[in-house]
Amino acid sequence: MLREAFRNKNVRIALSHAINREEIKEIIYFGLFDPSGYSFGPPNPYYSNEAHMKYSEYDPKKSRALLEDAGYRDTDGDGYREFKDGIRIEMNINVTSTKKMGVDVCEIVAEHWGGIGIKANLNPMLRELIWPHFLNGEFDIHNWGQSGHTDPLGEMFMWIITGPKTPYWHRNAQSEGPDWLHEATRNAERVLTTVDPAKVREYMIRIRDLHTDNIPVIVVGSAYFVWGANSRLGNVPWTSTNAYVYRGWGRSLYNEQIYIKQ
Repeated sequence: MLREAFRNKNVRIALSHAINREEIKEIIYFGLFDPSGYSFGPPNPYYSNEAHMKYSEYDPKKSRALLEDAGYRDTDGDGYREFKDGIRIEMNINVTSTKKMGVDVCEIVAEHWGGIGIKANLNPMLRELIWPHFLNGEFDIHNWGQSGHTDPLGEMFMWIITGPKTPYWHRNAQSEGPDWLHEATRNAERVLTTVDPAKVREYMIRIRDLHTDNIPVIVVGSAYFVWGANSRLGNVPWTSTNAYVYRGWGRSLYNEQIYIKQ
């Protein structure tokens, strides 16, 4: 029943619009945060600010209307919506217990979803346990840093169908995945077999827009790193967020790009 709900695009849009990202920005990150939706990240050559912000506006009224139209209503008056068989909609959010900010964000998101009648419980787990659950598809909602949005071709298994169990947010996509995901997969295959820059751009933008429009992953935004650097160091970026991480590595600044000024 939960899978049926999640595979309804309007339900995913409703969950995204229910999140007050500005509140998370101020309460959890003291303003050092860029709210956003799900799309390619800013450093990607096919980035679009309009796409990056899609479905990220806080609009619980719209969320409630979308859920009503999808048939998920509160029929018993307890404040929570039910599946179509009358059972209350309830889901668990797997989140790494050692990352306090991640837990704090999920607590606020769960509160926001409660405001539109969706019951969400936190399930804090050690990183060593949460990742196998993710790979095996044993989760309702999996909380993690966004993977590959700056360099989607570097982590294609998160964006397209690369095998019978990928992407992990749609375990049987190869046999029954939505048309848009199969189209995105075909476009990625075209990218890998052409050297025409214009065609590559066309295919990549199509992949971006298919993902952005269908919102298979709900993103809150990207936090800033706070750091200091000696004035003798060159090639140090003025700003850096976890939206700038390439190929899934945990940092966006590498030693190799820094030099000492003479």
